[in-house]
Formats: sequence, structure tokens, C-alpha cells
Amino acid sequence: MIPPEFLKMAGSLPGLDLDAFSRAMAEAPALSFKLNRRKCGDVAETGYGSPERVLWCSSGFYLSERPKFTLNPLLHAGVFYVQDASSMIHETITARLVERYGLPAAPLVLDMCAAPGGKTTSMINALRDGSMVIANEVMPQRAKILRENLLKWGYPEIMVTSAQAEVLSSAGEVFDLIAVDAPCSGEGMMRKDEEAARQWSEGLVAQCASLQRSILSEAVKALRPGGFLIYSTCTFNRKEDEENVEWLISGHGLEPVDMDLPEEWGIGKGIGTDLPVLRFMPHLTRGEGLFAAVLRKPGESRPVNREKALSIIRKKARVILDGIPTVNTKGKVEIPASEWALATDFPRGRFPEAGLDLDTALRYLRHEAITLDQNSPRGFTVVTYEGHPLGFVKNIGNRANNLYPAEWRIRTL
Repeated sequence: MIPPEFLKMAGSLPGLDLDAFSRAMAEAPALSFKLNRRKCGDVAETGYGSPERVLWCSSGFYLSERPKFTLNPLLHAGVFYVQDASSMIHETITARLVERYGLPAAPLVLDMCAAPGGKTTSMINALRDGSMVIANEVMPQRAKILRENLLKWGYPEIMVTSAQAEVLSSAGEVFDLIAVDAPCSGEGMMRKDEEAARQWSEGLVAQCASLQRSILSEAVKALRPGGFLIYSTCTFNRKEDEENVEWLISGHGLEPVDMDLPEEWGIGKGIGTDLPVLRFMPHLTRGEGLFAAVLRKPGESRPVNREKALSIIRKKARVILDGIPTVNTKGKVEIPASEWALATDFPRGRFPEAGLDLDTALRYLRHEAITLDQNSPRGFTVVTYEGHPLGFVKNIGNRANNLYPAEWRIRTL
């Protein structure tokens, strides 16, 4: 149930059609997913037919009913990612920064509050090969989920850290692009998350706004002159949204960047401001509540010693992933890592491959022993589903030992 106190706050927002907004907040949320551009070019490969495309993201699609995503092996192969449509705007923003606004072809990118990985994977979809992406999540358990999702997405130039913002900013002004999807009061998630509705209060809003500014201050320190900041929240109030953008401009000298998005996409404008911010409102767009703004740090771009910056981060931060592993060691024996098979630069043809039917693929993903065709070669073999790698097995003939990461195994029958 949407808290009456929240609706009262929403009613105070200038220009908001409260009746339309309230009706939309009572509706069921939309269901959407996006394709991994480096793994899949045709949505039909997912098995979900010809779904409706998300207006503001060409890799995003809506579904009218929720399938059992867990039972689709292509989800685990990193072919697609289940994500709210509004958050997919990060792909379009990143693409425009590359194509129109001077973001380097191979930038150093930081997603400062990255878990579970939806916005990171959206940015990766838009970045060119050679870009280096650091995805950070301060909470250890959420960082573990982030690591798994990014390994499945398969982009090789990736690092996952679990560190406070000030640890990352200690590397200096080195990042070309920083995304801060800050912890927020979660007003935009109330349709999907009952806890977001239960916990809402004006006190929480004030607390979140303060935390956001502390994180943003560190982000500004880490952003190189000429670099770009994407600030976003999944909330509606001005204190966490427009007021924080105004604070970044007046207090830190950042310059707003107009993404110049088509009006027919229906994305709302700022409330109580002329700044070129983006508001995804449930009565205007098909997705959950999201606020986003793009800002540039003034000054001339200068060369950055990327390796020096990465060395500082490796030394000071808790790094839980530094590139995609190619081998795992058991005792004195090295075996190929199943994570490697999911990489977009994995050398197909280096190992024999065996295609699995749906039932066998799901048994593999449940970390069970499977049996390959009797004509399959012995030894380390990549198992695939619909042509997409799932991981490795060691085929010994009468069975194939499962090398899928045990902590990733699915438990749904």
C-alpha cells in the first residue's frame, strides 16, 4: 500500500498530475529485459517471441507475462538480463556521451554503487571494446551478486571492488565516466517492493539526501576534468533529485549536460527547475520511477596513467574480481574456469564443445553430473545451449564432471 504521507509529499511537487500519478502507482509494474549486445543480436534467440521494444533503449524489451527466467539457460549464459525499463536509460546516455559529447573511445569508467549490476551492464552495452569498467558495491553480499552478474555478462575489461567511496577517490581525478546510482528512499520502487513503502518517511528522505551528497563529493574528486557524471536515484522527491543536482552545480562547479532525447519517448522533465534532468514517472513512461542527470566536470582533459590508478585501487580497495579468470587451481592441478567460457572474448574452438538440450542444460546449471553423447571427445569440454557457452565439464566417458561454479547453481526445479 502506498503511504498517504508519501502521496501528500507527491502532491506538493509543482506541476505533478497527482490523480494520474496515484492511479499509475496502483497499477502492476511492467516486466522487461535487455539483450547483451556482444552475445545476442536478435531477441528471438531468447525464446520470448517478438516482444515490444523499450522506446529509450533499443536492446530492451517488454514481456506481457512473467516467465520462469531461472529456467531459461540463456539467462545464465549472460545472453539477456532482467531489468526495469527505466534503468536502461544508462545505455542510451552512455552511447550518446561516446557518440556526441566527447567521451573517449576507451574510457576508464566507475560505477560507484553498482549492485546488482543492471546499470553497469547497460553502460557496458554502450561502451566500445577496450573500455575499462570498475563496478563497486560496499555491501559484501551485494558485491558477491554483482560479481556473478558481471561474470555472466562476460565483458573482459572488468573489475569488481567492495570499498567505501573515499577509497576509490584516493586514486585521484582519473575516471572519464562515473555513475552514481545512489542509495535512496526508494519511492520509485513502491509498486514492486512493499518494504520500500513501509520504510518511507520524511526522515529517511533527509538521511538519504545527506548520504548521497557524501558519495557524490567523492565521485567529483575521482572525476577527471572534462569527465562525465551520471547521477540517478529511484525516487521522486526533489531533495534527493533536483536539489542534489543544483548542489553539484553550485557547490562543485559541475555543468549540466542536455541529453536532447526525443520528446516522443515521454520522459518527464525536472520539477521546479529548468535543468535538463530526466524523470521517469509511472504515469508518463512504462517503467518504475527513476531520476537521472548528466553533468560534466569543467576543465581540459589530460592524459591519465590508467595503470597507476588501477594499482592504487588494487592496493587500497577490496578487489573481488580483476578480469575474468581463465583457470581455477585445485591442489597442483589447473582446470579451465567455467567463468572464462562466458567471456565475450573467449576463444571459441580452443576446446571441444557439446550442445545440451534444455533438460540437460538445467541439470548442468543445478551443478549435477551429466552425460554427453558417446562420440564427444574426452577431457575438458565447453557445454553450450542454443550455441551459447554455459561453462566447462570434464568428460570422462560414462559421465561428465560438472565444473560449473557451485555457488551459482540454480535450485528451482
